[in-house]
Amino acid sequence: MRALLLALALVATPALAETPLNADEFDAATRGATVTYDYGDGLFGTEEYLDGRRVRWAFEGDLCIYGTWYQKGDQICFAYEDDNTPACWLYFLEGGKIRGRYMGDGGGWEILESSRDGGPLPCAGPDVGV
Repeated sequence: MRALLLALALVATPALAETPLNADEFDAATRGATVTYDYGDGLFGTEEYLDGRRVRWAFEGDLCIYGTWYQKGDQICFAYEDDNTPACWLYFLEGGKIRGRYMGDGGGWEILESSRDGGPLPCAGPDVGV
């Protein structure tokens, strides 16, 4: 009976409960950093986190785009200058690295921080040298 109760307790309580980062935690974990993310099959892109919840993003080898981010419920959402549709994510901090789960259409896939530095994002387009 005791073993049955223990088994039921383990099923009812997730072993790895995940708590997404809120806006203040996400800001503290990213502000001033330039973070490169992988998605499992390779490089996803790089984002530079600026003051005032502003960002500069580029897919590998693509032009840089600017945007802002905000919290909506448990999600961190990004609005970029080239697209009015927000891109919303759940972010987690694991071993000092950011992991994100995309929550938009076709969501559920994840990205993981692969590198980080404090320098500006190298842009392939009009922002070269910024």
